[in-house]
Amino acid sequence: DVAGNEIKILIREYKDNVKIVGISDASGCAEDPSGLDHAELLHLVEKGLSISHFSPSKLSSEGNIFHSDNEEGINKRNTMHNRLAADAFIPAGGRPGTIDITNYKKYLQEDGSPSSPLIVEGANLFITGDARKALYDEGGVVIVKDSSA
Repeated sequence: DVAGNEIKILIREYKDNVKIVGISDASGCAEDPSGLDHAELLHLVEKGLSISHFSPSKLSSEGNIFHSDNEEGINKRNTMHNRLAADAFIPAGGRPGTIDITNYKKYLQEDGSPSSPLIVEGANLFITGDARKALYDEGGVVIVKDSSA
């Protein structure tokens, strides 16, 4: 799977220099501005488990796990890419066209800066063409389209 392989590559190549602050899948999302525990992420990948199985004991005091079996969890999962600040955002699956011309401004913070200045689409054309252009024009977001990534 694209996301699992990306996690393994990032941790293998960058070790403690990579901080993964959020991951979402159909089951929900895990978020931690201090970074999600690498060993726990690798455990989930190796076992083929969803992010809802992330151990809460592996989170910092600022971290959270949200499950998609309730409205709050679904909302947190579906808006994570807009809310979490990161150096890079790597959508590695999900629904094509999740960011489109009707909602791309939610990716921009109040000051007009993006939640992440770099998007590397790992799969599924997460962003539509018109939203891609608008994010670049208005927020300076550099986007590597999935067929190029």
